[in-house]
Amino acid sequence: MSTMNSPFRWTLSLTVALGVATSAWAQDSEPLTETETETRTETRTTTVATDPMRAHGRIGPEFAVSGNVGLGAGYVYKDGLSSAGTVESLKITDSAKVSIPVIVEVGFRATPRFYLGVWGSWEKVFTKENPLSCPTGFDCSTQQWRFGPEVRYHLSPMGGFDPWIGLGVGLEFLKSHVQGTTQVPVAPGVVVPAEVDTRVTDKGPTFARLTLGGDIRVTRAFSVGPIITASIGSYTVRTGTQTLNITGVGERPGTLARVDDGFHGLFTVGLRLAILPL
Repeated sequence: MSTMNSPFRWTLSLTVALGVATSAWAQDSEPLTETETETRTETRTTTVATDPMRAHGRIGPEFAVSGNVGLGAGYVYKDGLSSAGTVESLKITDSAKVSIPVIVEVGFRATPRFYLGVWGSWEKVFTKENPLSCPTGFDCSTQQWRFGPEVRYHLSPMGGFDPWIGLGVGLEFLKSHVQGTTQVPVAPGVVVPAEVDTRVTDKGPTFARLTLGGDIRVTRAFSVGPIITASIGSYTVRTGTQTLNITGVGERPGTLARVDDGFHGLFTVGLRLAILPL
């Protein structure tokens, strides 16, 4: 009798277990009541609030690069001696048309709102012909390097558009190469042609650099937006070489004229791409 009942008992037990599992599945599949929905929503909200990266923004390394157009005002140098023997000052607006800076930023978002980092830029300067820095017929090229630290404050780190303001300092290196043919006096009333090759570096501090911009979030990791910079600085040191290759005489070293500091302002506007903390 017990042998015959074993299959029956096993079948009954399996049926009961399946019934319990089916009932539990049916309960989970039923629509949530208003109380249950509120409870689960509160749980999710609590989870987000306890995750600082999701609740308040992201923290971590940040990288950015921007292409810009640059202009300047003020002086490259003041009170320099020209080739004609007169004292002259060279203005940026007389020596350069426009520049194309590429700015790179590397730093760390210490909090969602505060960024600490360094910036650096290289820019091609398009020169103007003028008697002081690029005489007519000469081949002239100018480039500038600038770099320094920066601190930045973000106004809306979790928004779709995050405006920010930055302040920094730095150093400037303006490198110029000028070569061409000129006339050199070798005796009273006698001049001969000579090849001139001049390489000059003007360098000095960036006293203050203000940056304004905004990040438009494209994806979780990338943003694009405008960037504007304005800085004040001064070229305080001038170094370089000048070589004269005089026809019939040979190569002779020249000397750079003494000049006074050139105080100036530099401005850029451009488009910036940033890789944000994940």
